[in-house]
Amino acid sequence: MGQVMFDNYTPVEEGYLRCATVQSEAVLAKLLSEGTYKPSRSDLAPHSMTSGCSACEDENQWCWSDAYTWMYEQCAEKLGMAEMDAGIWFYAHDEEIHNFKETYNFGIGKEGMVLLIIDIPRDRIVQSDWLLFHRIVVNDFIRSSESLRVDCDLDGNRYLIDEWLDWHNDPEISEEERELRKRQSWEVIFENNRWPEGSFDDSMGNSDASIVQGVAPFITIDDLVDIVFQTESKTWDFLRQGESLRIYGTVEGLSVLFLTERGITSKRIGLKSTGAMFGHQKRPTARKSRKGIIHRRKYLAKKKSTNSVKFRIGDDFKSAKLIIGK
Repeated sequence: MGQVMFDNYTPVEEGYLRCATVQSEAVLAKLLSEGTYKPSRSDLAPHSMTSGCSACEDENQWCWSDAYTWMYEQCAEKLGMAEMDAGIWFYAHDEEIHNFKETYNFGIGKEGMVLLIIDIPRDRIVQSDWLLFHRIVVNDFIRSSESLRVDCDLDGNRYLIDEWLDWHNDPEISEEERELRKRQSWEVIFENNRWPEGSFDDSMGNSDASIVQGVAPFITIDDLVDIVFQTESKTWDFLRQGESLRIYGTVEGLSVLFLTERGITSKRIGLKSTGAMFGHQKRPTARKSRKGIIHRRKYLAKKKSTNSVKFRIGDDFKSAKLIIGK
């Protein structure tokens, strides 16, 4: 995968974050049927890390499900959406190329999945450190901000670890206070000033940027920048120059998305797309969308001829005449 593929996209508008995510085709079908996809916990359960986890079924054991609940509570508070109990997860670094790389590697080989490039308003998403979130998954403390920026294996920095351990393991505090301090340490995952350089791994350094995740309560059809399906060999089928793709949905009757190597180049929603050109797609599109299937067709553009020029005259598509001139 080369960065050039993503350089073809239009620049991100101010106030938006260009994210990437891998979702099931059924999720995309729902988005193209309803115009908005807002998941519930029951929707996400079959596809999440909690699926098949015995610890998640035990109320006495902390596991992925509890970590997700904590994250959704944080997002609901930060976004001012008290009713939020689930969300869509993205790779959401401020530098978009990192999101493309992580998503590309995450999704390869997964059956029935689709890669989505999405522009999310920044006030609709909560970003956090993906690696540090895994400390919450195991219900453990997170190191201090100061210790995450430097190599604590060096003699001059080991005091930061000692101070951190002493603060969390203070024998003078109650178990309730210890639990509170642990929860307070989790807030470090939202600190974005370290993300360009990454969190320091004492054995590996921090030459790479942090992996940043984001959680949003919903996405809309208007958020879509590109939709990438799989090839037969389960790699991502990015469109090349001269290739195009049409994707049909049932928003407001019928919707048609046009894609090239530049991503989605236009969208026709509802009555704007029900003319003679696409009306024949309405019934099969509705049939497939009810089954959670994406109705799409890929085209290879014909080479343009330099010997003639083709154009249409007339106001009505059905009656317009095709003129071929030398």
